[in-house]
Amino acid sequence: MTRRIFCFCVVAVVLLITATCAHPDTPEATLYTNEYGRHANQAAGSTGNDTYIEALYRLRLFEQGWDEEQLSMWASDNISFQNLYNQGRFIGIADALVSGGPIGPSGEVVAGQYMGPLHFDDRGILNVAVLPGAFDHPASATAIQEMREMGIIVYTVVFTQQEIAATIDRLNNISSRVFEAGASSWGQGAENGVTLWLDPYTSVQKALFTAFLLENNINPDIILFRPAVTQEMRDRRVVRIAEATGQPSDKIVLVGDVDVSRTGIAFFLENRTSEEFSYGAPWDLAYFYGGRWHPVPHLPGAGSGIWTMEGYFLQAGGIQQYRINFEWHFGELAPGRYMFIRDGWQGQWHQDMPGVFALVEFEVTATTPLSLPPSPEQEWLPYVHVVSHSHVTPAGMRVVVENTSDYDMDHRAQLIFIVPAVYATTDDWWEWQDRFLPILPFDGEWEDHFMQGQGFLPAGGTLEFEISWAAIFGELPPGDYIIDLSLMGHAHPPHPTGWGGGSGRIAFTVPSD
Repeated sequence: MTRRIFCFCVVAVVLLITATCAHPDTPEATLYTNEYGRHANQAAGSTGNDTYIEALYRLRLFEQGWDEEQLSMWASDNISFQNLYNQGRFIGIADALVSGGPIGPSGEVVAGQYMGPLHFDDRGILNVAVLPGAFDHPASATAIQEMREMGIIVYTVVFTQQEIAATIDRLNNISSRVFEAGASSWGQGAENGVTLWLDPYTSVQKALFTAFLLENNINPDIILFRPAVTQEMRDRRVVRIAEATGQPSDKIVLVGDVDVSRTGIAFFLENRTSEEFSYGAPWDLAYFYGGRWHPVPHLPGAGSGIWTMEGYFLQAGGIQQYRINFEWHFGELAPGRYMFIRDGWQGQWHQDMPGVFALVEFEVTATTPLSLPPSPEQEWLPYVHVVSHSHVTPAGMRVVVENTSDYDMDHRAQLIFIVPAVYATTDDWWEWQDRFLPILPFDGEWEDHFMQGQGFLPAGGTLEFEISWAAIFGELPPGDYIIDLSLMGHAHPPHPTGWGGGSGRIAFTVPSD
């Protein structure tokens, strides 16, 4: 997955800092920041003042409007209060610098040809990179002096932002070949250059990739090689697999057989608990050897994981089919005993809750086919549709809906709009939405008027209910109309998610008598 960062690198905490991004308004904060700026090249180790410093910045954050729960959350992630505070006061300056705006009283800015990347260091101090030529350019030199007076660290670099961006663009244009050469991802980080994550991270692989860069007219000096898979990641994977295979597997369980190939598996899982099982896209494979489970080695370049960010869930009592292709991640499996592992959680997530694992054991033999057979036709969501309507009055009507699925449902209909039929000249409602009947002021809760037709709708069966719109649209004068109902429902287990519904657009006539 390609990473492109053209502006500046900011740790994740910045995303949650909002209007508290102010300049320091206390002498203590200003003096401490400037002192750090003068000693920026010293290693940031632990000192006897750490406790006092954290207490100081904790008070500053309280003054900015943070509460105890928020601060405890960041502290549990080992983010210091000093980091939070400094990023909060520097983020507005960083935004101005990235957009080319002035930040000091002179109104001067560092010329674009001298400007490098921006990033926040471990203490939350803003670091700005410039080329040496900036100090010989009067306007840029003035801007640099003003930045340093604010406590910003300014340092010199070799490559311009334009060179870095051009290199990233070049890698993106030949991305398939870059991946084949061993890159896992690339982009601009805090350092002056293009960071490229390599797998395997060996001297031989780095030499091979350097030759690849030269063949494609890319300057190797601008590339900063980093390991795509670190030893910490490997150790974490071993611990996670041990944790998963050591837990009882009686919550999210295999139902039926597993269809096995050397490059994929298909199976059904059932949630045998009273809560939803929520999970994301990632999963893992382990193999059994020497009395315990071990991680299956990744293919080169795939070890860091290339996962999308969707979220899924399996409702209590639900059964879901899964088809997992692992060829892109592990290649073809050799004969042996394997375990598919997916982790998630049950119910409402909170920070310290234990994980829940779905485990599927399978075996690959010498006669196991290379690939799974074609996937069966996808099961559609439970669908509800209008069978008939009758007994139309100025205030409402009677409607019959049918459930065409194999699952019982808890049904309800939501009123969306009513429009005179003369205006509904196309099937696209947004072309005539300005003609919808206005919603009148009404008493009571919104759901009491817009949600109607609640009741049990059996699989393959029908439900008859009355709709009343008088409280929200008033009584309708005689004429032709169109009403739109969102036919919603919760499908009972063993449906996997419980999602279901349908469209209930009805053309009807209010009689003159």
